[in-house]
Amino acid sequence: MINKAEFSQPLCTAIQIALVNYFAKCNVTPIAVVGHSSGEIAAAYAAGAITAAEATLISYYRGLVTKCMTQKGSMAVVGLSRESVSPYLADGATVACMNSPRSTTISGSEDAIEQSLEAIRTDDPSIFTRLLRVEIAYHSRKALAFPIIY
Repeated sequence: MINKAEFSQPLCTAIQIALVNYFAKCNVTPIAVVGHSSGEIAAAYAAGAITAAEATLISYYRGLVTKCMTQKGSMAVVGLSRESVSPYLADGATVACMNSPRSTTISGSEDAIEQSLEAIRTDDPSIFTRLLRVEIAYHSRKALAFPIIY
């Protein structure tokens, strides 16, 4: 249940809000903030651009809209740079995020991600790979395949 975006989005935001509040109680205030994907919500809260209630509402709706997705997808973390992982990407897979110089998240259709991981494992089984427990291919063309709600 917790892996479903409709729950994980607001839960992650709640934890991030709590951390910001805890740091504030300890007199730790940021001089700059960054966020990626849903982390941008907490970054906006930490910067004082939105309230905790607004952050919660944004994350709730971000999770809720995922229920409208018409296509499922997949994501995985690979212990390679963007440049090194790119040759392994099957058609329908893309680089979603560069986590560090040696960690890249890939995203796309379930088949494309599995094919990409299999190619990596076949070439070098020592390369770290982990399928993420998500049903949505965030940061890929697959994530754009949902109906617009008016």
